[in-house]
Amino acid sequence: MDATQREHLDNFVQAVHDLYAATVHDEDVRTASEAAANLASGSGYLHAPTELIEAFTRAIEVGYAAALADIRRGDLDSVIEGWRPDLFQSR
Repeated sequence: MDATQREHLDNFVQAVHDLYAATVHDEDVRTASEAAANLASGSGYLHAPTELIEAFTRAIEVGYAAALADIRRGDLDSVIEGWRPDLFQSR
């Protein structure tokens, strides 16, 4: 790997790390980690260098935590209601 490729890789890993720090909060760490493990294990992307696998896993965790934040804010209520109207019916 030449110096330019190494710099790009380092910048990518740092960007994913920064996104993780800004997005994945304590209450979501376990759930996001479990989701990432499930997705990553089925990806076939398990034989890459360790830092790439870690960044790949962290990126999945970022996406999962961002989705959880959207749900908490109610941003997806209408979408979820379309999928699961039973959750919105009064009992």
